[in-house]
Amino acid sequence: MIAEAPDWVQALVLGLVQGLTEFIPVSSSAHLVLVPALAGWERHGLAFDVALHLGTLTALLVYYREDLWGMLRAVTGRTPSVERTTYRNLILLLVLASLPVAVAGVALEGTVEALFSSPRSTAWLLLVTAAVLVGGERLHRRRRSDDTTPAPTAVGLRQALLVGLAQAFALLPGLTRSGLTISAGVATGLPRPAATRFAFLLGIPAIAGAALVQLPQVDDLGTISLVEMGVGVVAAAVSGYAAISMLVRLVSRVGIDRFAWYVVPLAIVSLIVLG
Repeated sequence: MIAEAPDWVQALVLGLVQGLTEFIPVSSSAHLVLVPALAGWERHGLAFDVALHLGTLTALLVYYREDLWGMLRAVTGRTPSVERTTYRNLILLLVLASLPVAVAGVALEGTVEALFSSPRSTAWLLLVTAAVLVGGERLHRRRRSDDTTPAPTAVGLRQALLVGLAQAFALLPGLTRSGLTISAGVATGLPRPAATRFAFLLGIPAIAGAALVQLPQVDDLGTISLVEMGVGVVAAAVSGYAAISMLVRLVSRVGIDRFAWYVVPLAIVSLIVLG
């Protein structure tokens, strides 16, 4: 039976789920709430959640290593260049776009924790995610058909702030961070590849910051061993890298609205099963 699965199997499954859904716009937080609830598993505790997020953070760091190296050169080098200026501007925009989620994380801490313990609320918020995925992509297509001016090739201040605000809403379980931030980017007129790149780079400080905030609250491993935790972390890192690679290619071709066809049935089934 699913409920009697060994802890290492649960860790593997949840690691794969975390890695895939952190970047595919179907809400990783929703899946980490709903999968254990539907399978009859107990939550493994805060330490395991933090470890899984570090796994997905590793996937981001590896995939965007060239951009990160470029940003490092931009702040440490002394020779002026177009590349240094471009990356310095990108760093500034990432910092500004990270402020809303930092403020919201402090202000809404109690609300977010309460929602994580409510699978039904998470399922309802998945329906909001579906609406955002469809609405953002339709607005993008309408803007492109109505606007004869070329789309901007780089993220501007207005776009960065709107994407940052979208990321703040993704603190709630059921609202996908990647889906909200990419949708916000394309809705403001950014090309899909530029919106996806900025959304994922913005995820690096967001995921790292969330882990750092939660780390002092970890006082034990919960119900899982270090070996089992390691299984989950590796699974999250590997599946996360694969998910980033797949989504980057997919978004550039067709957009992300079709993921709503997965999110809506998941929400409905969850609401029915959970009563």
